[in-house]
Amino acid sequence: MTGMSLFKAAAPAAAGIIFSWAQKRQYASFLPGDQMVFFILNAVEFIGLLLTFKPFLAQPNK
Repeated sequence: MTGMSLFKAAAPAAAGIIFSWAQKRQYASFLPGDQMVFFILNAVEFIGLLLTFKPFLAQPNK
């Protein structure tokens, strides 16, 4: 099984867990529901951005 297949299977389940958790936290004092969802989304996007920089990319053998 490839990594892409694994993430395609796990991503909807993880999103469901996050949305369910957000609904329970609608009136929390720290990171209420919607803000928590967008915070997690931004954190994932930031990690993806970091992984595009040169030190993380595969270097060709010379």
